Amino acid sequence: MSIEYSESLEEATQIARAALPLASQFALPANPVNYAVLYEYVAGQNPPLSEALDQLRESAKDLTDAQVNALYHSFISDTDEQGLKEVRQTLSCMVDYTRSSLDKVDQESHVYQESLGVAAKQLTDGEPSGVVDVITHLIDETMRMQAASRSLQEELAKTNEDLSSLRTEFRRVRQESLVDPLTGIQNRRAFDISLAAAYEYAKTSNEALCLLLVDIDHFKKVNDTYGHVVGDAVLKQVSNAINDVVRGGDVLARYGGEEFVLLLPNTPMEGAERVADNICNQVRNQKMDSSHVGGDVGRVTVSVGVALFCGNETTEQFVVRADTALYRAKESGRNRVCTNEAG
Repeated sequence: MSIEYSESLEEATQIARAALPLASQFALPANPVNYAVLYEYVAGQNPPLSEALDQLRESAKDLTDAQVNALYHSFISDTDEQGLKEVRQTLSCMVDYTRSSLDKVDQESHVYQESLGVAAKQLTDGEPSGVVDVITHLIDETMRMQAASRSLQEELAKTNEDLSSLRTEFRRVRQESLVDPLTGIQNRRAFDISLAAAYEYAKTSNEALCLLLVDIDHFKKVNDTYGHVVGDAVLKQVSNAINDVVRGGDVLARYGGEEFVLLLPNTPMEGAERVADNICNQVRNQKMDSSHVGGDVGRVTVSVGVALFCGNETTEQFVVRADTALYRAKESGRNRVCTNEAG
């Protein structure tokens, strides 16, 4: 489980005090999954989760367990497996080390208590001449106990620093799991999360939602002719061109290979067609020469399929309709936009 607890107990307590009332406000049982989602929402350390939850809050007064469970698995539990494994191993080592230090101090404490007991008996039963020896022994034992306590404090301080580094690393792993490493835009997984949230909002709000699938024309020929290094540079140039058209609330992602996907919330078909035309023009005007992509590739174009969401379809059907429109665009000559408005 990937809850990123606050830096201090006081801050974590404040977050908990704000998170628990939200469960009642949303008519949710305060089970561990719901609490994990609400804790991260209040903490503000998981922007994608906060955005998705805000969209759900706008569309419905109450949240369902199914919706919150989906948020949990999308934004909290399903992080990069290798990164999560490394974090768990590191955390396990830190816990074992701290437990060992606590055990040592606990043993020292028992020894110290026994020494105090022996000293008390000696002072009660012994001769006055032995008092100095007893006190000297107690001083030695006290100094040894203080040294053990200082050592534990230093080890706990180091553990706290390690935990801070671990939290930073975990945030990095989470962020990287949602970003396409080549283009720097969202990846397929991040898009699926955004699509699920937009889908739920569109179903309840009746606001228009459009989806664009963008495919680079004849990209295989670019790779075969100029190599994959130039091909990767072309992908980045096209990604930048599409990104120049994207508005603040739109979601752009690399869908796979040479294909991109753009989600347009609160956008009717007419507006989505304009965006698609702008993308075609923007990509067409991108320079694809040696100084920009490492080879004189010539003009690069894209084909775009556009679909308008219908309230009675699934997300899979929505994407298939956009893909069908894209196929028509490519079959009818490429470098153009085709639409699919109804299921």
